[in-house]
Amino acid sequence: MKQAGVHERRLYPRRQYRTRIVFDDEFGDGLFYVFSEDISMGGVFLASDIPMRLGTLLFLSFQLPGHKRPVRVTGEVVRRGENAGGGMGIRFLGLSDLARKRLEDFLGG
Repeated sequence: MKQAGVHERRLYPRRQYRTRIVFDDEFGDGLFYVFSEDISMGGVFLASDIPMRLGTLLFLSFQLPGHKRPVRVTGEVVRRGENAGGGMGIRFLGLSDLARKRLEDFLGG
């Protein structure tokens, strides 16, 4: 529970961004998707009530404006939403140079 006047400390600033986040299998084929709420260099928050254990590793892909090819990343479930809508925080692991550059360009960094 947060105390009044205490702000969360984040490593990276977030940007609201609603896009389809596709859960891929090991071959890069999309299995299903959910929508993001926001994104940063460190990860993405997904608007989903799918129960995933903390520490679960995921293969994800998503589009960024101005690019035809999706960004493909590995992510780890690091937080589950506490409100009624749920959601989960995903931390990006080992971003490729291309994925990092696209995210930096999109986020203005």
